[in-house]
This record gives sequence, C-alpha cells and structure tokens, in this order.
Amino acid sequence: MGTSSQTPPTVHRIAELAPVAEALAALVAEYADLPRPYVYMFTTSPRIGLQLDGPAEFELWREALAVPPAEVDLVVTPGSAWLDASGEFRGVAFDMSGHDVPVSVKQSRAPRGAAAVAA
Repeated sequence: MGTSSQTPPTVHRIAELAPVAEALAALVAEYADLPRPYVYMFTTSPRIGLQLDGPAEFELWREALAVPPAEVDLVVTPGSAWLDASGEFRGVAFDMSGHDVPVSVKQSRAPRGAAAVAA
C-alpha cells in the first residue's frame, strides 16, 4: 500500500456563489429605481460586475454604493473612454464601469502611464 503526495484537485461548488447571489438580490431590492446595469458574476471569486451605459448612470450608482470620487479612474484609449471603480457591497467585491465618456481626439491620444511620465 503506497501513499501519494499528490493533492486532490479543489472542487468548487455552486454554493460558494451564494454570497454573490445574495448581494445581487440586495442590490436589486435596495436600488430598484436606479438604471439597470449589465451585470456579470465572477465564478472564480466572489465578485460582481456592473457595467453602465454612461457617466450619468455611473454617477448614480457611485453615489448609491458610496464609492468616493477620488477612487474613480478614467480609462482612455484611442477609441473610447470609460469610468472605472471598485468597492464592496454586503461583503462582496464589485467592479463598476461607466462607458461612453466623451473625450476629445487630443485627450484620447495623450500619453498615459509611463509614457506620460517620460514626456
């Protein structure tokens, strides 16, 4: 009779998503009058994603979820710009984005990150 040093694979159960489902149900109940986001769940970690059509909708949700304005990032690429923030609701992490942020062509082409520092 031999022993094995191999660790059995981790089995993830759907029950692990219960906190995410409960947080989503609470979002619906508490903020029923807010604009409907595109919602997605991360199945690898307890996390919810909220994607909003524009800055005004994003701002309504940001205020409701008490995300400080200083914790909102503006992400700009040559083709688009969006607002991005994260936080926690009822013990479950969330990511939130608000799309179709108007920026000028000049703003969209401005250096970012390390390129901006080197300029």
